[in-house]
Amino acid sequence: MMSVTVRSENTPTPPPKETVPPVKFRPPSRGAPATRLTGGSRGSGDATITLDVLAPDETGLTTQEQPSLFWYQSKPADTKFELTLLEENKIKPLLQVKFEHSSNAGIQRIKLSEHDVHLAPNIEYRWVVALVTDPDNRSSDLVASGAIKRIAPSAELKAKVAGASPAALPGIYAEAGIWYDALETLSDMIEAQPDNKALRQTRADLLAQVGLKAAANSDTGLAKK
Repeated sequence: MMSVTVRSENTPTPPPKETVPPVKFRPPSRGAPATRLTGGSRGSGDATITLDVLAPDETGLTTQEQPSLFWYQSKPADTKFELTLLEENKIKPLLQVKFEHSSNAGIQRIKLSEHDVHLAPNIEYRWVVALVTDPDNRSSDLVASGAIKRIAPSAELKAKVAGASPAALPGIYAEAGIWYDALETLSDMIEAQPDNKALRQTRADLLAQVGLKAAANSDTGLAKK
């Protein structure tokens, strides 16, 4: 006997999966000095771990006072993990987060709003992630770092953002060279729709544009499942 599914008038219809137009990142200043330090990989065979900050080669921009910072770790590690945010020309960290075990893998984020951290305009900050393999020998840390600067959005960018749908925001920010806002708005949609393969592929394409191949491959792999 053929079964028939009857939908009640009160049964909510699942929202359609959002699609995002192609996202093309355009760095605001070609030829700017590289500031990203790639953690690369450590170990061999199944023990190899890759660590990267999700940032462009040059100083990445944001228009947000409390943006998110993203990084990629290829697999869990039974080591301590540290994230440090440093203001230009200051020794004391603006933020330092420590975990006893770096048990998460994949693309990860920290929201500065959850730590009451505010970025001042036109100040360059460096942020560093580290796997502490030997607390007594910090030179053996697996380290990756990037730079971030908060700028005021132009009148043109404000107008585009104000009239845009959420799905259009990553492309608008990427076109304007605002890396962190492009990545954050895209990642927010992925968190809301974790099974949306098209969104993950779009983020993979964005990451690949700045040479973050390991993180991009991770998203591509999830998009194909």
